[in-house]
Amino acid sequence: MQNRPVKYPGKYFVVPFLLLQFLLAGCVNEGAQIVSNIISDSENENTVTVAIPKTPTPTPTPTDTPRPIPSSTPTLTPTPVPTSTSTSTPSPTPESCSNRGQVILGSYPSQLAGPQRRYRIYLPPCYEEAGRVYPTLYLLHGSASTDNQWDDLGIDEEADELILAGDIPPLIIVMPDGGYIANNSSGGPFSFEAVILAELIPNIEATYCSWSTPGARAIGGLSRGGYWSLEIAIRNSQEFASVGAHSAALVDTHAGPELNPQYTALTHELGDLRIYMDIGEDDWFIPNVRKLHQDLEASGIEHTWVLNDGSHIDSYWADHAKDYLYWYSLAWPAEADAYPACLTTQSQ
Repeated sequence: MQNRPVKYPGKYFVVPFLLLQFLLAGCVNEGAQIVSNIISDSENENTVTVAIPKTPTPTPTPTDTPRPIPSSTPTLTPTPVPTSTSTSTPSPTPESCSNRGQVILGSYPSQLAGPQRRYRIYLPPCYEEAGRVYPTLYLLHGSASTDNQWDDLGIDEEADELILAGDIPPLIIVMPDGGYIANNSSGGPFSFEAVILAELIPNIEATYCSWSTPGARAIGGLSRGGYWSLEIAIRNSQEFASVGAHSAALVDTHAGPELNPQYTALTHELGDLRIYMDIGEDDWFIPNVRKLHQDLEASGIEHTWVLNDGSHIDSYWADHAKDYLYWYSLAWPAEADAYPACLTTQSQ
């Protein structure tokens, strides 16, 4: 598909915070029409910026010091890493079951966003019977949504269909609730970035049969969640195999060059990080997303760029959920019997 010229404001503008909250969620509403009208009336092509409120930096007490953001640089190639120190290795049962996966609710303690944060987790067919660890995909929602957004978009039904057909390997999908900190921080040690890296991921890997090696992790998100997936993965590329940004809202003016993916993607060492960006050609966030694509292309940074029909609405992401799962799964072994045994005693 050839790109069509898109007109959008040539001067910086500020959308009030409440309207921004609504827009980033991908909902169809009057706010979408307002922004659409603003874009269509402009004659220049420059970067759009929108102010997002900045959270005052908290001063942690000794008992509230968050776990450090991982700084190690392990290989991105999945290796058999057990989730327990047990010396006995159970033999996984044959994976011949045909039951469907399940979505369950969970929570984890958070010193930064707590005391307890919610998540939904999709466990694939044969999860309990197989006795194996699984690669894990973390999917982040839009700004005015919660942990239910990806579930409502049907990501679990799509995963079931593809896994049972043998089109993708079985995987775990974690859908955390971002809450206040996701909408009111831009990155760094006291932000949603730290919540994901230092609190959520360790909890998931200690609780479920989640393959605890960087090469078996992927992170993605839509709208505001797309900003976060890029912000987190680019600054911590050694922790993930892949990152996906679906209609990313790259409009956070509080994110400086050390945080903003529009800069960090060009200045950080990305290693073997796989990058996927897609957006609808009628999406009002397309200017900054397209510019990031063009900058990556000009810098010779490999990535997947997909321009689809559509706009910033739930039906767009639901229509492409299957495409996303295909792409994320390409980083992992095609057969489940390639996965190590799960030794955790806390699997659900």
